Amino acid sequence: MSLYVETAKQILRTFHANNFEAYFVGGFVRDTLLGRSCEDIDITTSATPNQVIALFDDVKRTGRKFGGVTILMGGFSYEVTTYRLESEYHNHRHPSKVSFSSNLEDDLKRRDFTVNALVMDDNDHIIDLIDGQADLDKRILRTIGDANQRFHEDALRILRAFRFVSKLGFTLAEDTVTAIANNAALVETIAIERVMVELDKTCQEPHQQQAFLYMVETGVHNHLPGLTKGIEFLAKNDINIHPLELFIIGFIFEDIDDRWRFSNRDIRLIYQVMNLHEVTKDDAFNKFVLFSNKLEPCLLANRINVLLGYPDQEQAILRMWDEMPVKDVCDLAFKGQDILELTTLKKRSIIGLVIDDLLYEVIMNNMPNTYDTLKPFALQRVHQLQTEMGEDHE
Repeated sequence: MSLYVETAKQILRTFHANNFEAYFVGGFVRDTLLGRSCEDIDITTSATPNQVIALFDDVKRTGRKFGGVTILMGGFSYEVTTYRLESEYHNHRHPSKVSFSSNLEDDLKRRDFTVNALVMDDNDHIIDLIDGQADLDKRILRTIGDANQRFHEDALRILRAFRFVSKLGFTLAEDTVTAIANNAALVETIAIERVMVELDKTCQEPHQQQAFLYMVETGVHNHLPGLTKGIEFLAKNDINIHPLELFIIGFIFEDIDDRWRFSNRDIRLIYQVMNLHEVTKDDAFNKFVLFSNKLEPCLLANRINVLLGYPDQEQAILRMWDEMPVKDVCDLAFKGQDILELTTLKKRSIIGLVIDDLLYEVIMNNMPNTYDTLKPFALQRVHQLQTEMGEDHE
């Protein structure tokens, strides 16, 4: 038993010693029964947040409004929630009111899927009040209670369903599929950042095609802007992709939709890879394309090409990169500062043009990357450009 789990059991025993119920719940229990590792342990208890705070030395008040706190013990953190009942939801996302309960079953009935409502005590005994064990054995993902109501309450559960399918390879229960289809448009009410988090997680799991198939079957893909055709493609092809690749493939089929919120780095990379795809899908990567875009973006563009059915050029790209005499402008033996020191240039823009010419000649192996070789070529180009631009020169 790991120290992480043993420490968690100490927490349960502390609750019990103080006459509170407490159990492991959710993904840890599910994954333990499936023989999978799980990095997060969640605890549900009859103790209120204030009572939890009084019991333990180091507690973060992370979500007291909804009955949640975080216990820090032994260098680990554990999310702890009080048994609770939830009233009507607003905005298809959050309950308008939460009230605490002393009844475990009340808490389990508000959860999303039966396999996530199994609980375990400190002796590894399983308590199953929602028939989650049967669904786990059959590898079925089923909502708790009325499926339409569950998704209407919290639309994020729709995307969580796909994520669990991708993670576990489970089949969605028939009524769950129907309810997702009935409520598919509610995905548009979810904050785009939360949608991206769920899609990101879905694309980190091994059963992605199954998840994409369900997205198409239920019509949810029609409510993910710019991704509809890309998801249809992925549903037809048994390939696993990395998170950003979903958007790159989607945007290759459709226009980039500005509703998605990317970091500046990611949006630059998306545009770069899409441009590389257009340049290289029917033609080979060449040295200058590789130098201009650098190795990692070119490898990503090649992977996108391969996923879309174009020839794999990875080995050629790696070989070219290894043989590249310069990989960055600073690797040039003759530099812009040398031009300044050896000429009387007035138009500094000429320097950039000359450096570009030097890079091309070196990269294409037309001349070696040595100072003595590059110097006369550079000075000759300076003279030519000065003449073309009408600048006086000596």
